[in-house]
Amino acid sequence: MRKKIIIVLVGVFAAGFLSGLFVPNLFKEKNLPSSSKFLSNYLSLSKAQERKIETLNKSFYAKVGNIRAQLDQKRAELGDLLEKPHSNKRKIRNKINEIAILQMQLQKETVDYLERIRSILTPEQQKKFLSLIRRRLHPKRQWRRRF
Repeated sequence: MRKKIIIVLVGVFAAGFLSGLFVPNLFKEKNLPSSSKFLSNYLSLSKAQERKIETLNKSFYAKVGNIRAQLDQKRAELGDLLEKPHSNKRKIRNKINEIAILQMQLQKETVDYLERIRSILTPEQQKKFLSLIRRRLHPKRQWRRRF
């Protein structure tokens, strides 16, 4: 039973770690000063589009920052529960559920943010944008199943 809990916890921490890496690096490219400038250059945004996206960025990063802070707190609380010699399994499961809910919120906010950006773009820009997103979601080195 303890082995199952450890596997679930590793999964929860891995998912949180990956989502923490994914969101800020979504548009990041090597040697570029900022993701906004990269996106502007990559999609040939107009000044009006740049302003709208910058407004979206501020709102998005504020929301995401809040969710990440909550995730950090819940993970620390989970760590505290696990350190106790006779941990209450119900409390551990509840904490895992709280973390999962926050991770789901983070993913929903991210998708909502991407949809809002897409709504600002022209059809040609949308194609390039979605191509960029697809590349970020499916890196070249995919894990292969060996079964």
